[in-house]
Amino acid sequence: MAEIEYKTSQSPEAIMKNHLKIVIVILGAVVLAAAFPLLIWKLTSHPGADDSAGNGTGRHLAKKQMAFAGYTTPEAVLQSIVWAAVNGDCDKAYACLSPESQADMNSKPNGRRKFNADIKRHGQQIQGMQITARKTLADDKVELKFKLDTADPTKNGGPIPDFLVAPFVKVGGEWKFSGDINPCPPDWDDGSQPEPAAS
Repeated sequence: MAEIEYKTSQSPEAIMKNHLKIVIVILGAVVLAAAFPLLIWKLTSHPGADDSAGNGTGRHLAKKQMAFAGYTTPEAVLQSIVWAAVNGDCDKAYACLSPESQADMNSKPNGRRKFNADIKRHGQQIQGMQITARKTLADDKVELKFKLDTADPTKNGGPIPDFLVAPFVKVGGEWKFSGDINPCPPDWDDGSQPEPAAS
């Protein structure tokens, strides 16, 4: 069988450069293909992608999308305390409370024990949450309007109101939950601001 002989006018160095260019293009395509899903995840409204500081609030968060978000905003604290309840982390939930709320709880007989039991009991029922509006009362006082989705609304003492209101105070450089969660009054929306992503 006759051998086919390829003739080229390119030098060995030029051939090597062409092969190197092809390898670089292939490697670039592989890296881009691997990074593409992460890029899309970051650029879309993936829950939790930008919520570590309470950003993008207003979106509905399912239980599995919640994360500990810290204390930089009232929204972050609310997400953090709900996440702590869902995960039964009583210490993290306690850390979300203002010093006054902690002192008030600790002054009651079995206050901390009851708090821990309530966090675990209510947390098991939470399926999702959505912060819908904020009302600024002062530079260091804010109320948030939100709703909770629960697995069995009647299990913990009756159905949960459609919307709840929670108070927050700024202590030093951090926001903390301070007071009680109450049903949202009919006139609460006056003077409030909807959360950016709330619908």
